[in-house]
Amino acid sequence: MELKIETKTEEGRAVMTIHGEIDMYNAPNLKEKALSVIEDLKGGLLVVDLGDVEYIDSTGLGILIGFRRRMIEGGGTLRLVMRSPRMEKLFEITGLRKVFEIYGDAAEAESKAAGGK
Repeated sequence: MELKIETKTEEGRAVMTIHGEIDMYNAPNLKEKALSVIEDLKGGLLVVDLGDVEYIDSTGLGILIGFRRRMIEGGGTLRLVMRSPRMEKLFEITGLRKVFEIYGDAAEAESKAAGGK
């Protein structure tokens, strides 16, 4: 399945909305686009909205971990958005629920940045 990525950026914040599947075939495209956004942010907040992601494999999970590391190294924050119980269960089983800040929607993830967690 094709991967579609929409990005909105403004003043130290970016929201990447991902649609489709993240697997070893299309993960390099996601990585390339996200690393460009991360570099432009120079810290700040990156919200990755996985609400419309139907599937993610270990390659995709590894890429998300790499995004988090790069954001932290640059003094920024990465937050994930997910609405699928199946995705939430995957993050729980893999232990990544404890690694990532996960929210129900992008507005909530962004407001936590403004108001503190």
